[in-house]
Amino acid sequence: MGRPLTSLCLVAVLASLVGYDARAQTRSHRFWFCPGPGTLDYVGLFQHPEEWRHARQLVSVFKFYQQHTVMPPASIVGPDSYEALAQAGAFRQLKQWRIETAIEVGSVKEFYCTPDARGMNESIAATLASVRAVEAAGGSVSYLAMDEPFVSGRARVCGGPALEPTADRVATYVGAVRTAFPTVKIGLIEAYPFSSAEAIESIITLLKARAATPAFLHMDVDWHLSGKDAFRRDLKRLQSFCAAQGIQFGLIITGYNGDADALYGVDVGGITELAAQTFGAWAGMPDHLILQRWVESATGLRITPSNLPEHQQFTHTEMLTDVFRRLRGATALPTDTAIGR
Repeated sequence: MGRPLTSLCLVAVLASLVGYDARAQTRSHRFWFCPGPGTLDYVGLFQHPEEWRHARQLVSVFKFYQQHTVMPPASIVGPDSYEALAQAGAFRQLKQWRIETAIEVGSVKEFYCTPDARGMNESIAATLASVRAVEAAGGSVSYLAMDEPFVSGRARVCGGPALEPTADRVATYVGAVRTAFPTVKIGLIEAYPFSSAEAIESIITLLKARAATPAFLHMDVDWHLSGKDAFRRDLKRLQSFCAAQGIQFGLIITGYNGDADALYGVDVGGITELAAQTFGAWAGMPDHLILQRWVESATGLRITPSNLPEHQQFTHTEMLTDVFRRLRGATALPTDTAIGR
């Protein structure tokens, strides 16, 4: 990642790359922003919006974890409880900023895989409660991202490793949530290379056959495990497959080392560079680019990297603008020029 820019310089860079309206230019390639669940300055994103004024213009969707919507709070969110976020006006402010809200939800988890309907009823009820909690705090939920149901579904208790039992559970979940909230788009996060490209295509096919086609597919990629060549080959393949199915395709941009902001940033830079090489010019980038943090430190905390301020190197908001600059200026071939307005 590059050195931090002053606010004045950052404005000039964004203006030259984005033109008259950052949000308008990123609308078809939505930037999703999902801070670490327990980061110590999470609430500060809403109490001190001036500290990420320019990065915020790039964000189309802000994603919370489901644990941020429940009380009493889970330990993983640290100080970032639903009560703290609601008191800070987080959900309401996102509407005022015209940033859409997403929640990452657990649809199929091992503890929901009961032999009767009880488990999935609990899963559905938890999601409906989360959406209503955001609404009660003045917000509005546009997206639900199912957290890797086909990873949990590989467990024997869920009927794994076969994919069909999980597809059945997802279809039950999607049907019920759609009935309650028909305007909310429900999408899928899946892990690669935990699941191969072939397996992910089979997952989509199974869901389509059950009238539960996801609105989007977000890829959680460990490129250290897959290797760069497989990343380039399979991510392009899945992007094309999703386009043929009418499904929006997204790439989660994250780091794997939670012990220091700089170490985390090295991995963010690595996957960003791979994305630039894989997808080429801006017009070929995934529909969604999700800057998301989850990694745990050696001490069991989920507080890296810090979110603010945007002008400080290796904060999450500074990484957001760095990722944007790299991908917005990506070229399809060495002889291409960066894409302008």
